[in-house]
Amino acid sequence: MCDVSVIIVNYNTWHLLRDCLASVCADAQASGLQVEVIVVDNGSTDGSPELVAQHFPQVRLLRNARNVGYAGGTNQGIRVSTGRNVLLLNSDTVVRPGALREMCTKLDARQDLAGVAPKLTNPDGSIQQSCWLFPLRALVVHVFGLGRLGLVDDYRSWDHRRDREVPWVSSAALLVPRRVLERVGLLDEEFFYGVDTDWCHRAARMRYRFLSLASAEIVHYGRGSRQGPLDAQFAGGPQVQERYVRKHYGSWGVVLFRGLLFFGGLPRLVAWEVRHRLRPDPTADARRTVYRRLLSYALIGR
Repeated sequence: MCDVSVIIVNYNTWHLLRDCLASVCADAQASGLQVEVIVVDNGSTDGSPELVAQHFPQVRLLRNARNVGYAGGTNQGIRVSTGRNVLLLNSDTVVRPGALREMCTKLDARQDLAGVAPKLTNPDGSIQQSCWLFPLRALVVHVFGLGRLGLVDDYRSWDHRRDREVPWVSSAALLVPRRVLERVGLLDEEFFYGVDTDWCHRAARMRYRFLSLASAEIVHYGRGSRQGPLDAQFAGGPQVQERYVRKHYGSWGVVLFRGLLFFGGLPRLVAWEVRHRLRPDPTADARRTVYRRLLSYALIGR
């Protein structure tokens, strides 16, 4: 059994995967850890599998004929891995020197941890939000402006100068112990977005904790901020959050979720409608369209 199994799911990210693998392999060699790297390719057509085979022969490559999704690909990699710890890593990341060793050290030091996550940064070096409140609480905080008032910390302004326990973390880079994976279970393949939210919730219900690190850094080129369902750019729409809410809180949770969505979305719609009438512009038009759809979903579910 090795120290760390790195699982990378790839789909047509040739140029990003190359830099990701180079950084992982370099840090693994310098760390003194026994590290295996597994790339699960979801039917890429951009030459990604050939890149791995030709330039990274030490990496284990699993090739799928079709795209089985992030959760499906990750589970496939986990099943064949041998590490006592498993690092879920996006293909659009670059591992900074020392990150693997630091993450392993912090994870091994505590038996109550379900995972540790590095400080994620944007390519320009700025902090990228990688930890959040769980969705229902986050929606309450958002609707009533509790974060802006400073009454509840929603982690948006956290500077990552120290390690900190957080409710849940992004799986863009998440190191978890195999013993916890075996107890909590694999990722839920019914989710396309929100896979990490669901898994972290399941782990938290078993009283495991998550630690976000200040001392390990990974650059993430992907979408850094996960907007809530009241934000115009929320990936996947409110359906994603509702799937999570229905799974973990049942029908009454869905009623609460839609109620919060309605009462949070209505004043925002009014504000953007007023702005559009006073000063029409593409931004106002796009926002009011988004909030109309959100209110429609809150009322009739579509």
